[in-house]
Amino acid sequence: LFLSQKHTLVSSPEYCVDEKVALVCARDNGMDSLQAPEKTSSVWRCCGPNLAYDRLNQTCAKLDQTHVSYGAKIVTSAHVDLSFGFPACKEHVIAGNFKPENLREDTGSVTIDSGKILASNEYCLEQALDGKAVYVFTCREHVQPISVPVENTDVRFALYAAGLLVSVIFLGATLATGYLVTSQHHVLHWRCQTHYVACLLIGDLFLAIVQLSGETITGPACTMIAIIVHFFFLAAFFWLNTMCFNIWWTFRDLRPTSLEKSQEICRLRIYEVYAWGVPLVIAGVAVILDNLPDSDAAYLRPRFGEHKCWFRDDDLEILTYFYGPVGILLFINLLLFASTARQLTCGLWKRDDVKSTTERAALGRVCMKLVVVMGITWVADVASWVFKGPYYIWLVTDLINALQGVFIFIVVGCQPQVWSAIKRLWNSKTGRSLTNTTHGPQHSSSSHGLPSMGESITNNTCTNNTTTTTNSQANNNNTNRVPMETVC
Repeated sequence: LFLSQKHTLVSSPEYCVDEKVALVCARDNGMDSLQAPEKTSSVWRCCGPNLAYDRLNQTCAKLDQTHVSYGAKIVTSAHVDLSFGFPACKEHVIAGNFKPENLREDTGSVTIDSGKILASNEYCLEQALDGKAVYVFTCREHVQPISVPVENTDVRFALYAAGLLVSVIFLGATLATGYLVTSQHHVLHWRCQTHYVACLLIGDLFLAIVQLSGETITGPACTMIAIIVHFFFLAAFFWLNTMCFNIWWTFRDLRPTSLEKSQEICRLRIYEVYAWGVPLVIAGVAVILDNLPDSDAAYLRPRFGEHKCWFRDDDLEILTYFYGPVGILLFINLLLFASTARQLTCGLWKRDDVKSTTERAALGRVCMKLVVVMGITWVADVASWVFKGPYYIWLVTDLINALQGVFIFIVVGCQPQVWSAIKRLWNSKTGRSLTNTTHGPQHSSSSHGLPSMGESITNNTCTNNTTTTTNSQANNNNTNRVPMETVC
């Protein structure tokens, strides 16, 4: 028999049970508090014996015997019966620091800094992991929570928040530069890319707000932020999946083909239903289950806003609603990336027209761009959640993902056609005339033109499809040759 209030296991010869009552040989088990008449009140300790509250991760942490707080007592009065457990409610908050002089030993009630008196069954006490303070935990409905500052002994939070804000700026710049190149607006890949960047921008913005605010955001605002971050990050990964599929489909046989406008629109509608609809269903189910009455089954309830404006710290829920779907998408993206990179490298490096070191280096740059555009580095984010471990192991990859917007801007926003559009806009504002120095068409009308990969993709795709020659021998020679720039 396990006595949860005492965190004690009683062997079968030492207790008996009736329909609703269990009698325990308390004195034989060292639990004289169960029948000691001098105990006049009860005080609850939140976490349990040899446990403490970890402010950084907002959870109870087990102490080893070498820890300074191991075996420490919060209340030492002989008149107080000590039990273990949190108050019975949906959400707990820190009401303040515990002061021994504010405890009434005759009733077990405690007075907090605001002057409010909490009854014995309305609160519990627990020491901090560093042993410097004892917190009073209570139900949210009993008192307004206070913000307990977290001592950042590492620079992770500042670095992540700074990286996310920088990423938001560059993602906004990516959207702005994309709208300057009007010739790309009909391209299917550009549309998918725009949705992806917009979702990532919103998700990064609210995540940066959470990182910077610490624990100052609580209540409905915190819950709403958690729902927004959840939905838009899910949508970002689903749009990323459509981009990866579109890139793979384009280069699967190194023969890009054009689509009719009706086909482009049809495929875009399918992508929209998939990339907006599935995240909406997942996030909607999570919100519905999270708002079920407490009397109903609490299975797979994400409990948004209870842990740093995110999911409650339960692996099953966050796996079901976030890391599970995202992990599947990233695995598919990884396969598509491997197939595309193989077509570009193993397929082209062995061709007669790709021999020089310069051409091979160009192919290598394309593959590096694919790593960014297809979001391969996000795999490390899922791996860090699965394998856990010390934070410094994943510090570099986490920072890379936090700065994802910078890399996207470098690949997408720093293209020659973007700079040309900026120059045209600047000259139109200043009244200068712009001389067209480009030769030949700059953009393909194909839905497969990929602005993210560079201008030369669309140039040669269009040129190869429109340029003809009257020399039949030249036609035969070009039939089986795909210029490297077409896929670069």
